[in-house]
Amino acid sequence: MAKQLEGPILPFLRLDTGIALPKFRQVQDQLRTAILQGHLRAGTRLPASRILAEELGLSRQTLVRVLENLKAEGYLEARQGAGTFVSAALPRRPAKARFAETGDDVPPRLSRIGVLSRGVSAEIGRVEPKPFLPNQPALDRFPFAIWRKCWNTVVRGGRAGMGYGDVAGELVLRQRIAEYLALHRRDPCDPEQIVITPGGHAAFTLAVLALADPGDGIWFEDPGPVTTSNLLRTLGLNLCLADVDADGMDVADAMVRYPDARLAFVMPSRHHPLGVTLSLPRRLALLEWARANEAWIIEDDYDSEFRYDGAPLPSMRSIDSHGRVIYAGSFSKALYPGIRVGYLVLPPALVGTFRNLSGLIHRSVPVETQLALAEFIGGGHFASHLRRMRSLYAERRNAFFDAGRTALAGLAALDCSDSGLNALVWLANGREDRAAQRAVLEAGLQCYPLSDYTIATTRPGALILGYANVPEERMKTYSHVLAEALSRP
Repeated sequence: MAKQLEGPILPFLRLDTGIALPKFRQVQDQLRTAILQGHLRAGTRLPASRILAEELGLSRQTLVRVLENLKAEGYLEARQGAGTFVSAALPRRPAKARFAETGDDVPPRLSRIGVLSRGVSAEIGRVEPKPFLPNQPALDRFPFAIWRKCWNTVVRGGRAGMGYGDVAGELVLRQRIAEYLALHRRDPCDPEQIVITPGGHAAFTLAVLALADPGDGIWFEDPGPVTTSNLLRTLGLNLCLADVDADGMDVADAMVRYPDARLAFVMPSRHHPLGVTLSLPRRLALLEWARANEAWIIEDDYDSEFRYDGAPLPSMRSIDSHGRVIYAGSFSKALYPGIRVGYLVLPPALVGTFRNLSGLIHRSVPVETQLALAEFIGGGHFASHLRRMRSLYAERRNAFFDAGRTALAGLAALDCSDSGLNALVWLANGREDRAAQRAVLEAGLQCYPLSDYTIATTRPGALILGYANVPEERMKTYSHVLAEALSRP
């Protein structure tokens, strides 16, 4: 009888009658976890199956089944005439226990990119959508019914979207994008020049991996989008910072300081966050530098759809006669961020390389999403949506400027460019923008400080606010709340 009582007490074994998992599986999983975590060490003898069965209120046959399964998996072993033991072949001190004893500050062994990624932030899209959140389209005006109809048209076809897609993206979507670019951006291309990616950042990543090696230089506007600069640094590139003025990137200065850079990342249609456009002389100088130095230009066509004074500006790619521009676009702002569809328009010489690399990295963007988007564009709904949003954002921009100019008098100066979804609020009296942001957040609004976007340059304090997600009738109220926040010391 004494032998039957030998073995450790196992207080961690608990049966939960409120879940669907069978009782034998609950015991089996808990014993396995206890062994892996070191609570039951190698060589430990378990209580007899009859004793365990009585303690847990199970049949002995059930416990025997559990022990036999764990023996088959290698966690337990039977010793003739002695009982059941935790397998002696397992490490006596599991890896998790050894790591805990050395301290939680011991970093894991990472790749170079893994190490670089630890020092930057990738948080995006987790910000609560409060009034004046930058870069936020008017999601309340999205044509959900039409989009759902396009989606249903696609899925009604059965298994069309259930397999792997073309590594470059579905041909019908590439055709629709090419038609849109030719008609609305005055930038015709062959659908074969287009590669579909899971968003804009995936497009940038693909271009960098295909065209540059770690340590190569890339011209980057300062200030510039922080998530993109973090991405480029993480990929091992050397950021060659170029100043930005009223005419966009200072190309002449960059040519003198960084003549041997491999890439240039530029937002010529609308710089983020300053809202300026790259002048034609500077565009031509940038193209000539790329041609002469066999460098490449990544053109981020940021917010090009939403220009309120005249037609959208032509892209740089449309005036590139030497095939040095890689054009990147996405549907995150034009439709909604969660759609995660971007694209590249490539010089013909790069198409094969980018297709192969995209297939190796991304495999394909979800086919049903691509087909629904192609249906949405092909049915004329995308162009109609852009027209409606352009008109709506223009009204909200004017309402924000009118309300803010009055409410913020003496506190800040407004800078509403003629395109995009955001405005800059330049703070008066040398106020520091991070402190001002904290006051705005406490007031229940949202904004970003300009200093978060600057790397080496020094600029006056400013806040970036988005007006596109604020209804016109609420603009005056929120502007007064903003003014009250900024008036606090």
